[in-house]
Amino acid sequence: MRNAPIVGTIYLLKSAELAVRSCMEAALVDYGLTSTQFLMLFRLRDRSETSAAALAREMGVRPQSLVEVIAVLERKGLIKRSASPTHGRILHIQLTPAGRKLLAETLRVAGRIEADVLADLDGRQVLALQDALTAIWQRAERHELHSASQRTKRTSTKRTGAKRRPRNRTNP
Repeated sequence: MRNAPIVGTIYLLKSAELAVRSCMEAALVDYGLTSTQFLMLFRLRDRSETSAAALAREMGVRPQSLVEVIAVLERKGLIKRSASPTHGRILHIQLTPAGRKLLAETLRVAGRIEADVLADLDGRQVLALQDALTAIWQRAERHELHSASQRTKRTSTKRTGAKRRPRNRTNP
């Protein structure tokens, strides 16, 4: 039996993400943003409109968790919500000009942080890292335990009436 913990690739990946997030959070304080608020603005960058539910799926959080984030960003004038022309209950979210301006400023900061944390890697290593991370991301999204796969299984189970196996609550 080992005395030291086993360090796996996914553990290192998460540790790197947490370290980079810490740097980003410290930098974003000067702009009055949290990392979650920044991520939301970033996700809205290339969209003319999107719903809170779609945004939550992309960010990996529950729609209810975004309610407060949306309210804060709307109060700050960085996003606006408008009724969907095709679905009365859906509110579309989009960046305001002030939100676009702040996002542009914070993206420059994020770029400097990215350059700093990748400074020990040469160009080939950065490209290899990007390729490897993309492959991991895509494979994880296709994995049977990924939330999108679970939603598909739940939907098909409801249609067929088949019983699902209960989740093991002791090992999430």
